[in-house]
Amino acid sequence: MISEPRHFAALAARLRWDADGIDLSADRRAWGTLEQGRRRRLTVLLAGFCVAEYQVAEELTPFEPAARDPATAAVFAAQRADERRHARLFDRVAMVILGAPGADARSRRQFVRALAPAPLLDLFEHELARAASALAVDPSCLADSISLYHLILEGVVLTAGELALLSELEDGSLPHLRQAIELVERDERWHVGFGLRCMLDLRPAPATVRRLLRAGELALQAWGAVIAPGIRSRVLAQHRRRLVAVGLLPAMRGHDVGGRAA
Repeated sequence: MISEPRHFAALAARLRWDADGIDLSADRRAWGTLEQGRRRRLTVLLAGFCVAEYQVAEELTPFEPAARDPATAAVFAAQRADERRHARLFDRVAMVILGAPGADARSRRQFVRALAPAPLLDLFEHELARAASALAVDPSCLADSISLYHLILEGVVLTAGELALLSELEDGSLPHLRQAIELVERDERWHVGFGLRCMLDLRPAPATVRRLLRAGELALQAWGAVIAPGIRSRVLAQHRRRLVAVGLLPAMRGHDVGGRAA
């Protein structure tokens, strides 16, 4: 069973952390010692998160008034607080690790935009913005907006990015950055779970659910080559398992929920 909204609200309160409390100074000193190819991959991933987390913090605004009940609205509000914290963290990463110039977050974001993949910018700055604008006008768009935001952008795109970052940082070269990514990934897990809860309540049309599988495959390509094939396969299998596990998608006959032969 997927938990009720009040569970997610309590979880959000318990998992709060301070984006300014993570000292990245040692990681900044270690950054220049990394092998060039590894530093290049990390730059693309971190720049992508700098842009993505800012956008999701902004575009979650219309979700709260579109909620069907106060408990769900409260969880959307808690999630938006999480996303603001993530945006603050990655703004600090832009300054301290990537050396982004500028006196404010807006100017630093322009610097990192040039380092992020163009398809990723399109997903978060255009596709998500369009969905949020539609939702602000018509609350009946909530299922489509959750499909994009929670299940595709968070459940597939950002999940893949987090796994790639954690893999790159596995050796402990940048320990405080790794700690920060682990905290973000922990938040995103409950966000995706809450999105699944909402989809169960909203009962989306079968066509909407079927589109989610193909949408996940296409969206994952936005990262380009910085996502290893193994991570790509793992995330897409997890995407399908989530939909099957909550009954939004039937299991494939003769296969397990990950799409592998039984």
